[in-house]
Amino acid sequence: MFKLPVCPYCGKSVRYTDSKKLMREKHAECRSCHKKSAVKYKAACVKIGMVLAALLIGLNTLMFFRGNNKTLLPNLIVTVGAIFVYMILTPLTVRLIEIEGQREEEPKLKKNRHRHKKTKYSDVNFEEDPLKGTSFDK
Repeated sequence: MFKLPVCPYCGKSVRYTDSKKLMREKHAECRSCHKKSAVKYKAACVKIGMVLAALLIGLNTLMFFRGNNKTLLPNLIVTVGAIFVYMILTPLTVRLIEIEGQREEEPKLKKNRHRHKKTKYSDVNFEEDPLKGTSFDK
């Protein structure tokens, strides 16, 4: 789930900084093969945001009622830290999806004419005594 996006055409991985820039666009062009692909990330970001929000609400509630804090500074630090983690993880959820008609057709391979040719090993001869003339011969 958390990995850098990969071009669906050439398989080249996109850098982290470029992944951040792709989040602002609907379509992305690969630097190596120059083909366009669709950018998808919103559903994964919403899921991560919901999980982090639930964790933050629970953690801040516990810290507020169970902690012996005189200020709200620890709650603020935890909340800012969680937002920072969310901002780091969101570029890792970007996925590039192939657009119809962008892929080039694979060239047809020539059929191997000799693939079905049977070889006969009747001309192979084995010696009856393979150890003859060696140090094992007695």
